[in-house]
Amino acid sequence: MNSESGHNESSEQERWYAAAFGSLYPILYAHRTVETAAPEARFACASVALQREERALDLCCGTGRHLVTLEETGATLTGIDYSGELLLMARDRLKPSTRLVRADMRKLPFNAAFDVVFSFFTSFGYFYEDADNSATAREIARVLTTGGRFFMDYLNPLNLERTLKKETVRSVNEYTFVEKRWIDFERRRVNKQVEVDKNNQHIETIRESVRLYTFAELSSLLHQAGLRVFTCHGDYLGAPYGPDSPRMIISGVKAKS
Repeated sequence: MNSESGHNESSEQERWYAAAFGSLYPILYAHRTVETAAPEARFACASVALQREERALDLCCGTGRHLVTLEETGATLTGIDYSGELLLMARDRLKPSTRLVRADMRKLPFNAAFDVVFSFFTSFGYFYEDADNSATAREIARVLTTGGRFFMDYLNPLNLERTLKKETVRSVNEYTFVEKRWIDFERRRVNKQVEVDKNNQHIETIRESVRLYTFAELSSLLHQAGLRVFTCHGDYLGAPYGPDSPRMIISGVKAKS
């Protein structure tokens, strides 16, 4: 996502997403594999009852790790992401029939084209202005057919505030990642700064920041966009959502006009 759609963030820090999803991203998240994504994708398909003849969009598809399993459904699939680098990686692992498009999630290049929209791995709340996050929700609704369904895997802020690890250090091959996390309670955001070393030499700083919406806030935002929540689970095993749930996994439907 970027400011090409006419949205002007006040600083480069607030446009963290323009730089965060480069070639180091799949190394930083190497533990997020096609194999770990498979049960998530199957749970998502069951939650929205995706059918073979339907059309589905993976919003912020990244390297396509969920799309690999979604391809098993036989549905007509499209993935969008702003990162050209991640889309190239996705292209290498997906079937030619799966369409990949580079786009800003605040301004999708489709019109009522999908029966289902998926949003995995907290790919919502990126923007510092709530109006931009609301714009994303409206775009989800706009590109859905009437009665179309959506699936959103989002963090649980209630659990996160209690369990956030302030610092971790991980090594992946020749890379070392020092990850520092904190919550900005005034702006209601969780932030991460990752210092990246390669062979003991510092090479890059990666920043991430996501808005912390409560279930009531997110439900209201989606409702205003024309989306109705019908279930909320706390994990990918289907447990009910609650304060201690690791995730906030929402399924819903586009309201009739």
